[in-house]
Amino acid sequence: MNWDDLKLIDAAARSRSLSGAAKALNLSQPQLSRRLKSFEEKVGARLFDRTPTGLKPTEAGLRLIPLAAEMRNKADAACRVLPDLSGSALKVVRVAVDEVRARVLTDRFCELTAMLDGIELEIISSHHHVDHQTRGIELQIRNCLPETDTLIARKVGCLAYGVYGSTAYVETHECAITEKRYSDCAWLGFAPDDLWYPSHVRWMEQRDIPPPKLRTNTMTTLLNMTASGAGLALLPVFMADGHTDLVALTGPLPELTYPEHIIVHRDVRREPAVRKAIDAIASVYKTMEPLLEGRMISSQVVAAE
Repeated sequence: MNWDDLKLIDAAARSRSLSGAAKALNLSQPQLSRRLKSFEEKVGARLFDRTPTGLKPTEAGLRLIPLAAEMRNKADAACRVLPDLSGSALKVVRVAVDEVRARVLTDRFCELTAMLDGIELEIISSHHHVDHQTRGIELQIRNCLPETDTLIARKVGCLAYGVYGSTAYVETHECAITEKRYSDCAWLGFAPDDLWYPSHVRWMEQRDIPPPKLRTNTMTTLLNMTASGAGLALLPVFMADGHTDLVALTGPLPELTYPEHIIVHRDVRREPAVRKAIDAIASVYKTMEPLLEGRMISSQVVAAE
């Protein structure tokens, strides 16, 4: 059943003439007449009698005309609602990120908000996988892929890590610029109870680095501890390369360079605001790509003589 066919029936019933129905539907009279005849042939019943005084509904027509009128009323009601629907659309998009990815977004905040064009962005601190089913969070940025097909992942770039130490620490510990850094230097890391970077721990274990004696549970604090001269640490290159008190000792490590994904629920992705937020975040990652991957190192990597 095609609604356009029922429009013919409704217009003909209200106008009681082919010319009036054709005018109401912006059709020529011959065109409307052919379409009405074709529809009657399709349903196998005559719906109108053509009389000298106009169209007269048949018994079959009388059964169909009220249904066509009801559909018109519903369509008219939908047209009245349509202008208000945009006001009910999502206006606030919540993004769950850890402090590293929060830094990516806030470093380009003006650029990001300009692309959002009125959509409000809430950056929610979270190191754990959020429950997208509850719809409390629309987006999450993380490096691992979702484990359910109800979630969609869009890769937006890569994030690299490297070994860093403070200028003062490197000047007083010559071993920091050699392979002896792994055995002879003090290292900083994360508290074992809040292990959010397991690959970093494995990387350190593979090099027989002693367990860090000074630990934290956030990357921001780890960066500050390293800058204070407490020891060496694995840090995001885009955060550490721009720090005036830090020295890059290895450059970006390929084995600690991870893809970044925006995770979203399939249903939530249909929201215009969510799609716009995803595109804006992806654009920010694209702009920062050389920084995030360590291809714009501001301080030269220190090498062993």
